[in-house]
Amino acid sequence: MPIGRVAVVGGSITGCAFALAAARSGAEVTVYERTTGELADRGVGIALHVDRYAELVAAGYLDDTTPWRNVNGRTWLLDDGESARGRSLWDQPAAFRMYNWGQLWAGLRRRVPAEVDYRGGTPVTVGTDGEIHLPDGTSERYDVVVGADGYGSAVRTAVFPQIRPQYAGYVMWRGSCAWNHEPIDNLISICIPNGQGVMYRIPSSGGDRISWGLYSAVGGTADPRPALLALARTYFPPFWADLVTSTPESDTLIQPINDLVVDRFTSGRMLVAGDAAAIARPHVASGAVKGIQDAVAFEAACREVGPAGSWDDVLARYEAERHPAGADLVRVARSMGYAMVEDTPDWTTMTPERMVDWWAAQHADDGFGGHALGAAIGAR
Repeated sequence: MPIGRVAVVGGSITGCAFALAAARSGAEVTVYERTTGELADRGVGIALHVDRYAELVAAGYLDDTTPWRNVNGRTWLLDDGESARGRSLWDQPAAFRMYNWGQLWAGLRRRVPAEVDYRGGTPVTVGTDGEIHLPDGTSERYDVVVGADGYGSAVRTAVFPQIRPQYAGYVMWRGSCAWNHEPIDNLISICIPNGQGVMYRIPSSGGDRISWGLYSAVGGTADPRPALLALARTYFPPFWADLVTSTPESDTLIQPINDLVVDRFTSGRMLVAGDAAAIARPHVASGAVKGIQDAVAFEAACREVGPAGSWDDVLARYEAERHPAGADLVRVARSMGYAMVEDTPDWTTMTPERMVDWWAAQHADDGFGGHALGAAIGAR
């Protein structure tokens, strides 16, 4: 890569991946993370499709030392009023590795080379020219500034101030609770009218947990939890309803579902990545994959350009590969959200054959679990 200094704004999963990418390419790297110490374990799960995991291992970003749980398929359930765990509508093939968010971040953080200046507890603002403004009133200039600072990205705001996340019209109530039953190797999807429940097992330091979520369009009050609790009690099979409704409120959060994709992933010497660049609804199960792949593509662009090239060439290559991929994931996730939450079928009439047709109509396999690295997305 061209020799120079790179600032990474945000030290979460995407930020650590970019710090690794830039350092391996020969840059002097500084990471600005607003929180201090270990990033808090958010108590939720992260899904990595097994094929995408293999690509990221081959690229040197992940390995098998981070705890994970296997998923062999996806079981779609309906409360039939009789069985405690519900009636199976469809056993869908699916192959994922399920992680605890905090453990996955910690594994990436350990990979960041010691020479990287990782500054925790350092919130920054970013000028339109890419200048980093520090809390003590001083400023720093870099050859490249990477916006890996997520949903409310300061870098994206500086580059594209007119672009804001767009609310999809529904929320996801998320939580995790202890799992003291037999191991489950499937992702559980619970079908409810105009909504969806998801459950899967993740590792934690205190034993396995179930990471769960409930999608629904609820509104009209400052706190939607009572309405969401009522939905779980009404439509979830009793076993799964008890898991959700007994989870302490401190182990839950309300996540508004949003869409966002910027017009470009680069501007001048600034680039955006991960959720700072494209927010795809969680149905597509590729949020972490997308951010790490952005870093892999950046490293590949640096390697292809080489020390005799320019930063402009690096960013142009990054833009050409990652913008189409991010935009396409947002498209697929919108389609999935419409079919799974906004306009659900009458689940009571669904058979395995109808479920297969319903899934195919969403074209969900175009992006479920993320795209392969280097896929020609723009040709679609």
